[in-house]
Amino acid sequence: MSLVTRYILRQIWVPALIASVVISFILVAGAIQNEIKALLKDVPIAQITLVDISWISFYSLPTLAGFLLPVTFLMAIMLTFGRMAQHSEVTALKAAGIPLKRLLLPVILMGVALSGVCFFAQDIGQPWAHQRLNQLLRSDLPLRVSIDMLPTGVMHEYGDWRIYVGSKDPDGTLKDIVVLQPTADGQANAFYAESARLVKQNGVSTLEMQRGHYIQAEKKDIVPRTTFEIGKRAVPPLHPRENEGERKGMTMGELFATERDTAEKYEKTKAIPVERDLRAVRIELAHRFSFPLMCLAVCVVAAPIGARTKRAGRSYSFASGLAIIVAYFVITKVAEPRGLLPMGTVVLLTQLPNVVLCFLGSLLIWRVDRV
Repeated sequence: MSLVTRYILRQIWVPALIASVVISFILVAGAIQNEIKALLKDVPIAQITLVDISWISFYSLPTLAGFLLPVTFLMAIMLTFGRMAQHSEVTALKAAGIPLKRLLLPVILMGVALSGVCFFAQDIGQPWAHQRLNQLLRSDLPLRVSIDMLPTGVMHEYGDWRIYVGSKDPDGTLKDIVVLQPTADGQANAFYAESARLVKQNGVSTLEMQRGHYIQAEKKDIVPRTTFEIGKRAVPPLHPRENEGERKGMTMGELFATERDTAEKYEKTKAIPVERDLRAVRIELAHRFSFPLMCLAVCVVAAPIGARTKRAGRSYSFASGLAIIVAYFVITKVAEPRGLLPMGTVVLLTQLPNVVLCFLGSLLIWRVDRV
């Protein structure tokens, strides 16, 4: 590796690290906010610890690799060449007889390498992290909740029950409690109690209610009602929340298998829900190809722009990088398939932003040494 190549790569990794910290913080913060907002439907905020938030952040990073790596690399290129221009390093290298194309070569090669890293991160790291994140959010945390942790004043679904707690005493006593217990015929038995306590013994949880009424489900227009001093009911087991967004938890091989099965099902049924699923699977597959190549596309266009940067400073570099990012995602949005199209067509449409940036970057590289 030549001295120039080592120098360029060494100059890029520092702003890349800074940009990755800042951008990952922004992206992960947004992801955490959305996940916790959905989680609060089942888990009280007091039960979500700093350790839980740390694990959510850790598992969210691989799922954002398709955005994080390209954007980080782009900003690092622009900031590096902007700093070199400010310190006249680019001018000095040109005066030494080193063409600008020579400065761009290590950057483009790094873009190729990062595209490969991003591809494997999406195909291996993302499914693993998404499955762990689902396990944490839809199983581990919701199953941790007990009845005495439920917020007051709101009807909750707890296992097979629907339960309402009016208030709580400091000693853990539940006040003005209502429990609806479903029956096999689709009706429900109702329990109303002035107070209740959760009793745990030998791993079994029991709700012990004091001074209340038991109203059985209606039978032949008769609604039996019983008054009790103490009533006990075994607390039903909790069930994990239904998994969402399972496609993100699949590898490329699993996605291809799902696409084939869904396509066969659509050919037989022509059902609209199956058509939506098939379109979503094909778009997910196409993005698995297009987003890794974003690393190469942004470096091909950013490297010549950065190398021709004058003494405009970091603000110009940042603005140029932001403009490239916005342009990429605008083209992505415009080119996104609106209906069900063949797999090959969907892949070509999602590759349009990469093709546009690579074509524009190739023209700039060809003219980069011209005055």
